[in-house]
Amino acid sequence: MNDTGFWWILALQIIGFFVICIKIYAKSYSTEKGKNLATKEDVGEITQIVESIKTSLSIKIEELKSNLSYKNEHLIYLRASERNAIINYYKATWVLVLNFTRTDLIKYEIDNFDEKNGEVSNSKFLRYISDAELILNKIKDEVSNLKYLMDISESELMFFYDKPELTSIIGELNLSLSEFERSLFRSINLLLQVFTEISVIASNGTLTKEAIIEAKRKRSDILANWYEDRYNSLFFIRTFNGNLKSTLLERLTSLTS
Repeated sequence: MNDTGFWWILALQIIGFFVICIKIYAKSYSTEKGKNLATKEDVGEITQIVESIKTSLSIKIEELKSNLSYKNEHLIYLRASERNAIINYYKATWVLVLNFTRTDLIKYEIDNFDEKNGEVSNSKFLRYISDAELILNKIKDEVSNLKYLMDISESELMFFYDKPELTSIIGELNLSLSEFERSLFRSINLLLQVFTEISVIASNGTLTKEAIIEAKRKRSDILANWYEDRYNSLFFIRTFNGNLKSTLLERLTSLTS
């Protein structure tokens, strides 16, 4: 073989070698590219799944936050309403108790009259009786209204806090208040009856000093019984009202925790 043939064969071998290398590289590249493409597709699919899960979790978290917010707002509203109910009931009770405490029937004495020849001028006397009757009836109306407001506030309180201990205290307190109310109304009605009797006498023109003295005696007896009942009733009212205050304060403290 001459030199030209040798170099020709060598060139062919080198070219073949490069061709083989290129084929191997191309195959390897294609394989790797396919793997990369598959990996990218897998990553894309996984990313979509993750994003879907994140979206679902975000929605559920927002729903949970919304539910918790609603429950918290509802709880806050209930506690605020119960707090107002406790305060309103205690105020209504004390207003009624103070009204009882300050009610004084002694100022409605029958002493506005003039004496002349054993008889009494009745014009001023009748006007005084009329004013006294209006005031006494007004006292009854005010007590009835305050008792009504206390009953409403009690119903509201019981809606939130119907516990045996509180129910027992309120029951005893209401009993004492009712006894006081009956005693007050009984005394007022008896006084009104005395005023009516003496007014009839005065209207007939036969009002005498003796009739006035008798009316004042009856009034004194009524007031004596009234003040005795008042003292006993207020003693029990203050006792149960003190217990009520302690119980309600304890409940108010628990609402702030």
